[in-house]
Amino acid sequence: MTSSTATFVSPLLMIDSASARDRDDAFSVTPLPGGHGWAVEVHIAGVADIVGAGSVADEQAFLRAETRYLRSHTIPMLGASAEQAATLTTDAKRTSLRVTGTITTGGQLVDVSISRGQVPAGRCAAIDHADVPGILSDPAHPLCAPLTAAHAASHALLTARREGGALAFYDLTRGWASSEDGAIVAIPDSLRTVAYVIVQELMIATNEAVALWCVDQGLPILFRNHRPNPVAGSTDELMHEIAAAAGDPDLFAKLRGRLLSTLRAATYNPTVHGHYGLRLSAYAHITSPLRRVADLINQRIVFAYLDHCPAPYTRDQLTALGDDLNRRSHQAREAKKNRFKHADQRHVARQAARDLTALDARTFHKVLKAAAGHPLSEEVAAELARRATADNLTVADVAVLVDIDDSSWRPSQLQVVDALSVAHPEMGPSVVSIWRQAHPADAESTVETRAHGADHDRRFAARGTHRGMRGPWMHAPTKKQAEQAALWAALRAQLTGTDHDQPEPDWPLEPDTAPTEQHPHPATTAPAPAPAPAPGTHRVPLGTLAGLSETKKRKALSNPVAWLMSLAQNEQLPKPEWHFHTDGPSHAPRFTATVHFVGCTGTADAGSKSAAKIASTTTLVEAILTQI
Repeated sequence: MTSSTATFVSPLLMIDSASARDRDDAFSVTPLPGGHGWAVEVHIAGVADIVGAGSVADEQAFLRAETRYLRSHTIPMLGASAEQAATLTTDAKRTSLRVTGTITTGGQLVDVSISRGQVPAGRCAAIDHADVPGILSDPAHPLCAPLTAAHAASHALLTARREGGALAFYDLTRGWASSEDGAIVAIPDSLRTVAYVIVQELMIATNEAVALWCVDQGLPILFRNHRPNPVAGSTDELMHEIAAAAGDPDLFAKLRGRLLSTLRAATYNPTVHGHYGLRLSAYAHITSPLRRVADLINQRIVFAYLDHCPAPYTRDQLTALGDDLNRRSHQAREAKKNRFKHADQRHVARQAARDLTALDARTFHKVLKAAAGHPLSEEVAAELARRATADNLTVADVAVLVDIDDSSWRPSQLQVVDALSVAHPEMGPSVVSIWRQAHPADAESTVETRAHGADHDRRFAARGTHRGMRGPWMHAPTKKQAEQAALWAALRAQLTGTDHDQPEPDWPLEPDTAPTEQHPHPATTAPAPAPAPAPGTHRVPLGTLAGLSETKKRKALSNPVAWLMSLAQNEQLPKPEWHFHTDGPSHAPRFTATVHFVGCTGTADAGSKSAAKIASTTTLVEAILTQI
């Protein structure tokens, strides 16, 4: 009786879009007995065997540097004929660069072997990204087991990268992922499945394995080096920010922009310096020789070494090739950045011509930045006033606004500063901080503080200096409140060109509980409320307010001080005036505020000066609104 033993050879999986014509890689992942990891076999298309150095296809590859995927068509790096002769396929034999090893349950690729390979016809199985989830959920499918193993191994690799400090992030629902350099890039709609993660993780591991093997052999190739940027922030912080911004498109866009501006680009060089974004000691581009010329160069070097042939490039030639690729990559990034910038400018111009009240915060900020280089238009002025009244201006908006050096903007600048210094004193330091980031070469804004009184009745005064202009001394019961008020006052002083040179604050004899501007000659007792101005030419514009909706009325009452100041500005009326009177013992004072505005008066008292101011203004605004 004769017996025969069949040797099972696992299929090589080629995961790509169904229409792909440039399949660089195929892999097989098999579970090891006892759950001790996975045996992995990766084949990279032997493009160097097809495309000879100096050939027409080689010249095209060096000219294009990479395959370009456009919306309407694809421009192959090698040209169509060379690409089809080298691509891996299900029905033709191909040479390859073969990488084998073991992926441990801890996510490490070990026991790596690099050799030439042969991919026989019929061993490769082509799978579309969209089909992978269905195969994984169908145990009866012949490719379910190998795909399940690949999925588990890729998860182990991803977990290890994250634990090693890499910014490894995939959001298949919204279509975002982290790139090798740590930027956030879009995932095409057709690739938003778990297959994308499987391929990415296996290819990153393969690139690292070949790079480390070359280091061990002392073999110079074009390593992919990435240096850290100290101001980019830690990975943990970025991951928390990404998670927090995931559901907010505006916040997510700002985070992407910040990463693009702070992360350094990776470079090619025959000297290995490690890859910070991936947190790897050595890395190289190996797995895409059909689509990227650096991978083709590296494959030629590895093949020559394995074949015991002379190196195809000297070290000086490799350095020159790396420098050329780095230069062209930089030019491509700048060109892309400029295209997006110009497209964004055109979009902003179109938005600015529309109803500004309908713009979201991000778009309005862009419109404001674009308008900052021109005299203030009536439309932008009205929208600034509306957003200040509705409490819809952001810190970034205010930072742009106070930076404009154009007298036509001055009334709106002062209106916003006056309104927000009362409604949002905490925004002052943030506005100055953003301004500082835009002007790193200018002198920093500073705050000097003073303290006065016994420990149980401590008072603080602060004065800010912004762009060389000193604001008035501002008093408050806490140091933080005084500093916040001082920065707002310094911004106002810079806008008006008024330098307050009083060397030391004058301390009032009576305690106060809200930031107040230093009076030149503080009185020992608070002045009596000033009489309401006699009716004259200025009246509350009831006709203008007649169409005010209930929603806008509620917004007016939610921030009455800002609304009243905005009304005065828009209608060219005298500014409202507040007068204060203090009663009661020093440990429990009561403040009475009276506000006068074009013949109308509002009075209220409270336990703090700021609360009394808001309460009195609320009374006045309510009286105005009831007349509509």
